[in-house]
Amino acid sequence: MFLSGLIGIGFDFARGMRCEFLPPYSPDYNPIEPAFAKFKAYIRAKEAEFLALDQDEELDIHIFLIKAMFSVTAEDACGYFRHCGYI
Repeated sequence: MFLSGLIGIGFDFARGMRCEFLPPYSPDYNPIEPAFAKFKAYIRAKEAEFLALDQDEELDIHIFLIKAMFSVTAEDACGYFRHCGYI
C-alpha cells in the first residue's frame, strides 16, 4: 500500500528516486532544537530588557521577539544542519 501510494503521487523509482525511512524522532537529529535553544537563551539573557517593555504595547514585544529570532544566524543554522548530519 505504501509504495503504491508513492507511485500514485508521482514518485518515479526508475529515474532514481528512492524512499528513505527516517529513524524515530530524536532531538539530536533535529536542527530546530539548537535553534530554539539559542532563541530561548537570548530571551533569558535579555530578561531585564523584556520585563522593562510596556506589556500593553504589542509592537515592542514583537520587535523583541524578532531580535531574538535573528540571534540565530545563517552560520548557526548551517552548523546545526551539519551537526545533525544533514550536510
